Amino acid sequence: MRRETATAPATTVLPQGYLFTHVETEAAIAEIVQQLHSAGQTEIALVTIHLSYKTNEKNELLKVSADELIEQGAIYLLQNLRPLVRKTDCVFLHNHSLYFVLLAANLQGAEIVEERLWQALLWRIHSMGEQKLPRPLSVSIGHGALSHSQNSPEELLSAAQAVSKHFGARTQQSGTRNTRAERAEENAQAGEHPEIPLLAKKLGIPYLTFLPTRPSQRLLQVVSARLARELRCYPVGRERNMLTVAMLNPQDHQALERLRQETGLRIFPVLTHPEALESALKRLG
Repeated sequence: MRRETATAPATTVLPQGYLFTHVETEAAIAEIVQQLHSAGQTEIALVTIHLSYKTNEKNELLKVSADELIEQGAIYLLQNLRPLVRKTDCVFLHNHSLYFVLLAANLQGAEIVEERLWQALLWRIHSMGEQKLPRPLSVSIGHGALSHSQNSPEELLSAAQAVSKHFGARTQQSGTRNTRAERAEENAQAGEHPEIPLLAKKLGIPYLTFLPTRPSQRLLQVVSARLARELRCYPVGRERNMLTVAMLNPQDHQALERLRQETGLRIFPVLTHPEALESALKRLG
């Protein structure tokens, strides 16, 4: 990773007493991790969230620039995710990326926190329309931990940037590299069903072009593979008593009611592409 001159960070205080810090370079995060390690923090983990936005978003009524709206959107998400980790953890905002430095945490702890943040992130992105904030075009999340094989802050940052989960358009900005097959599939989906994103926009719900490779074991305990195939839905995330599922028809009240009865949770449906849902259901076995 190319070293850059770190700038003095600006710290934001949340109403709940949690902190997060604005930094201008990743080098600033690496230096803080190094300081923590030198001070005796032998176990440090990291979870990163990368947000990719359209650059032409603009609120004509408020005369707010695209960059200002995007920054407000990133801060809104961070403010809602920050209380999901400990007050003693260090949280940073760099451009449109969120960094959660977890103290006294190993790789397994990072995986648990990643799952918690991911589920909350999906729901918060849904509510951004109510806040009149632009939703990210795509989001991705990854994690890492200091170990014998990753024993420097730079290696930790690099490990945490490997994508574990992703939704939205696959772009270089989201930290992913498209394969030729993925690009062809995405282009075909956009061309064959252009009405799906328009319907999602009309209904005010997210549209997931791609679905997670496989739900977590925790989600599969709530929605079994058998139930998912029967109701043609795919569990995406859970936050407290809200279960997010990808479906072809989010207005299928019979399926939604059956899910509610089977899980005991409130159901938040999101739209997905028929081929994406079919592939995801096949992966469930």
